[in-house]
Amino acid sequence: MFRYKKLVYIIILLFVALIALWGIPEIVRTATRTRSNYPFVYFSSIKKKFLLRESNGQKSIFRDDEGETLTEDEYDHALPLLNFRQLTVNGEMPDSIDGIAIDPRELRIKSMNFRYQPVEIHTPQTELYIMYESLPKKAKLESPGDVFRLDNKIEFIDDETNTVNKEKSEIFQMALKKAGYTFPAQWTCGNLSIRKPYDEGYFSLDDAGQLFHIKMVNGRPFVRNTALDKNIEPAHFSMLEVADKRFYGLLFDKKGFVYILEEGGGKYNPLRLEIEPMNIDKDELLIIGNMLYWTVTVQTSEGRHIYALDAATLQQLRTLLIEAPKNKFDVLRKIFFPVSLTFRKKTSDYIEPRLQ
Repeated sequence: MFRYKKLVYIIILLFVALIALWGIPEIVRTATRTRSNYPFVYFSSIKKKFLLRESNGQKSIFRDDEGETLTEDEYDHALPLLNFRQLTVNGEMPDSIDGIAIDPRELRIKSMNFRYQPVEIHTPQTELYIMYESLPKKAKLESPGDVFRLDNKIEFIDDETNTVNKEKSEIFQMALKKAGYTFPAQWTCGNLSIRKPYDEGYFSLDDAGQLFHIKMVNGRPFVRNTALDKNIEPAHFSMLEVADKRFYGLLFDKKGFVYILEEGGGKYNPLRLEIEPMNIDKDELLIIGNMLYWTVTVQTSEGRHIYALDAATLQQLRTLLIEAPKNKFDVLRKIFFPVSLTFRKKTSDYIEPRLQ
């Protein structure tokens, strides 16, 4: 009896210890939590500098990356490609910048926003995808009434009867094999949303490490090997159906380089963004682009690395580092909590115990 009582005490002590490892640090983390208030940063096509807009809690402060303070009016006029609607209404929008005519339609279709977060690759996936018609008869996309899965083979499943459409599955299976696709699939990436201007299907990495473009055109399969350079080892693809159809999306490789995958006469041209390699398991990426320049932000544990790139060549024009604000809990953790237990991770939606 004494032996069992001792075992119960040990179990209770272990349980209390685990609760303490999680509960006490979590309470301190919540009590010392501070928001990382980074300023909004955008590259000025007029000043050729980064302009920053930050708030002190009462009003906005405007300055450039060299510390010069601007008025709100000066800030707006220095960013005409960002504030073109307001400047156009006021009759103050320039006709050209650096000799390049500013066409409202071109400005609109060449504007783009893109965000990547590690949660994309660390979130549980259903691995069921929707194959839209890439050349629909109507002006908008329509649900095909089935979903597909791609692993050891491709199968289309009717979403009402939950049965495999053998005929459609076999047609796409034959097309994949004919194009040289090697099963099983490593991953498949696409944009499942129906709220997009058009559909470009999916990019899938086969077992041999080859990246394939898969979509449906006039009800028939379209499968093509992108034939990327052997030095590029795809790690992830983010589909982005941009208005001007210049590229299919963002390609991340295992070395940390980021590319746009351009369309060119039936070929796939990877054009690398001239930024430092990023860790797609931890770092975040934000791109705000216009017809002349892209402002690219890579957020790491160090802070935000910001790049101005030429929109046509994606060559680097200017850089800026905004260091991450100091976190009080990180200081306290080193002193009081050398070991702690957590169930959440910023880069993942999985809930599981992790020792830090």
